Amino acid sequence: AYSDGAYGGGGGGGGASIGMYGDTGLTTEAGSDVDAALHKVPLAERRVLFMGLPRSGKTSIIKVVLEDEMAYDTLALLPTQQRTEHQMLAGITVYDFPGIDDYSESPYYIDPEVYVGEHTVVAYVIDSQSDIQSSITTLLSVIRQAQAANYDITINVLINKIDGLSDELKQDIQHDIQQRVLKNMSYDGLNPNHINFALTTIYNESIREAFSRVIQYLVPQHSSLEAILNSFCSKSSLEKVFLFDIHTKIYIATDLSPASSQRYHFACKTIDVLEDMTNLCAQYAPDGDDDRLLQRINVTLEGFDSVFIFQVTPNLILFCSGSPQVIRQTSLLDFNASKVAKAIRQILQ
Repeated sequence: AYSDGAYGGGGGGGGASIGMYGDTGLTTEAGSDVDAALHKVPLAERRVLFMGLPRSGKTSIIKVVLEDEMAYDTLALLPTQQRTEHQMLAGITVYDFPGIDDYSESPYYIDPEVYVGEHTVVAYVIDSQSDIQSSITTLLSVIRQAQAANYDITINVLINKIDGLSDELKQDIQHDIQQRVLKNMSYDGLNPNHINFALTTIYNESIREAFSRVIQYLVPQHSSLEAILNSFCSKSSLEKVFLFDIHTKIYIATDLSPASSQRYHFACKTIDVLEDMTNLCAQYAPDGDDDRLLQRINVTLEGFDSVFIFQVTPNLILFCSGSPQVIRQTSLLDFNASKVAKAIRQILQ
């Protein structure tokens, strides 16, 4: 049996951590001031640390992706004053840290243990329409401290608030930030092998795509999931397969074939329609213990790959795209997908 808590998508803040790691010296939102705290709360083992300057958009990103808030409803959010936590699927916890005004006086500098752990990644948010130089300076301080504590830690730089910018300007901004960061890392002798850059905005699916790449390798048994999806894609002659969390529209695994943004954005829109249809038809569902209202859906489109969707758990689906000739082979796809779904459930259990 799979409960919403096991793989649920839109977890709210303040839930209990799943799997503890070390002693960080920082308090959660339920605690008092960091410097005055007499007790210490450990961080979850599998964790994403959201950092950046104040008003860079960290909290808005988390609200939109994990709590399904409308982007416009996050415009008036108050600045984050204390560390907050948000539960995700597969035992991953996302931590929203207060904006960094002066890194040398921040608790991250005082206590570098927040960066320790094999399953720890940093998501550093840069406001592309604000003080980029200050953001880069603070980012480099974060990288120095993080690599001193955990040399192989992954740093994901989310160049945020790109909405309204031309494609050429977006690429110029990303190239400029990337070159400046990597050049300074080279001067300081820092490890450049685990730093990634992405352009994001909360007003389209780019933030969910970037979020997927941030958390993907934190999912337990990720390499096994990837191998299963590769085999499924190959044996079924499919173009692309995603394992989606249906509530957040984050993919937790995919096969190794190239994943274009266009294909991912189309998948998100299709899942939106799927959820609307599921909610509409839920009242007509037969009584029973099986809460999987959806088992399989075929969608045939003109000018685009056809789509095959198969439910793995109440919260996870296989989203497969391929040629219409392949998707019409319903019996073969059903048979292979049922075997793949069973293997995925066993792995995640």
